[in-house]
Amino acid sequence: MLEGFQKKALKIDEMTPDDRDRYADFLRAASIMVVVLGHWLLAYFTVEDGDLQLEQLLTVVPETQWLTWLFQVMPIFFFVGGMANAIGWRSAREKGERYVNWLRTRARRLLWPVVPLILFWIPLFLLLDWLGTPADLLSLASQVIFIPIWFLAAYMCVVMISPAAYWLHERLGLGALVGFIGLAVAVDIAHRSGVPFVGWSNYLWVWGAVHQAGFFWDDDRIPRKAIFGVALAVTGYGLLVMLTQVFDYPLSMVGTGDLSPETGDSNNTPPSMALLLLAMAQIGLVTIVRQPVSRWLQRPKVWAPVVLLGSQLMTVYVWHMTAMMAVAAAAFPTGIWPDPEGVTALWWATRIPWLFILAVAMTILVLAFGRWERPREGRPTTLEGWPAKIKAIGGVVLTSAGLGMLVIGGLYDTEGPLNLPVIGLAILFAGLVGLGVVGSQLLGRWSEDS
Repeated sequence: MLEGFQKKALKIDEMTPDDRDRYADFLRAASIMVVVLGHWLLAYFTVEDGDLQLEQLLTVVPETQWLTWLFQVMPIFFFVGGMANAIGWRSAREKGERYVNWLRTRARRLLWPVVPLILFWIPLFLLLDWLGTPADLLSLASQVIFIPIWFLAAYMCVVMISPAAYWLHERLGLGALVGFIGLAVAVDIAHRSGVPFVGWSNYLWVWGAVHQAGFFWDDDRIPRKAIFGVALAVTGYGLLVMLTQVFDYPLSMVGTGDLSPETGDSNNTPPSMALLLLAMAQIGLVTIVRQPVSRWLQRPKVWAPVVLLGSQLMTVYVWHMTAMMAVAAAAFPTGIWPDPEGVTALWWATRIPWLFILAVAMTILVLAFGRWERPREGRPTTLEGWPAKIKAIGGVVLTSAGLGMLVIGGLYDTEGPLNLPVIGLAILFAGLVGLGVVGSQLLGRWSEDS
């Protein structure tokens, strides 16, 4: 077996283009795995009156909120995404590919793995509801499994503006990045001052700013010297300490379900300038270790696992909360798993077997649904000009809105027909059709313009 892996590792290494940025691929995979580990580790399940309950360790033990300064690594994913989208759009532009077709291709790659998740859970919820499963458990499960999907709703909006953002980068350079940051800070200040609704636009401006910084990685304009990374990290974390300790920004860099009493807000919903500082610090950290890790990744035995994980990365991300919820529902109410009162030494002692069991469940799901990782190539749209752009952009808006509704409300709605969130699903489906994500691949035929 070891010899077989060595041969496969050598083959993967030989097939990797010399100009491939292995470190970027490593960061993309590592950031997703840290998110998965964070979700699994910080989940605090209990059973009350026979009902499964879920809280976050961050609220049960508030001192652990400092951990989110390490586990909230989505800034790294958006940062690396900026580099990847710069490369992808530049290549498409050189080939004369239209913006609409480029956007549809990116949408299929990112969103297609979500389709089996929804198709799996809708009939399962209907069956479980018919069998008399408690509504509270179904509601909890339907919300938990969609927690990770917020990222896709935000990222698709950033992908949508990538060509325009890159155009600004080519002409204004640092000025474009400063502009995104300025907008994000202004919106954050307005939001914290009580201006309604404006704060939600920071899903675009905050994450767009981090994505814009990735263009400088693509240009190789971020110094590789470790001292530069140290300066970024120290400055970012220093300002973040000041923001949270002096200006009453929440300590947690993820949503806790417990809004700050001072601001009635969180750093993540909507994104605040705290995430910009966290991104700055994390870009500094990845710069510090860039050269030694890049050399390490030249080893075939190290590089091969990164490639193999990367080939199933979205499947892991989309399904990891399903794995957790399935294990929790089977283990806690039945008494198979110990249910200590409070975060005790026993609770901490069970984290290693807990993570191991979740990893096994996750592996089973990846084996079952990993073939959905990459969609078949779609046909270019036959629409021309602004009608094509409006349909594609509308598809992104509808898709993000539909995903957002599922993240907030879950897939089980006692007030909807068949206890399903029909409106949210309809909006999502319309968006996926508009982007060409579903059509021939789901319905068995092409829509009129696919």
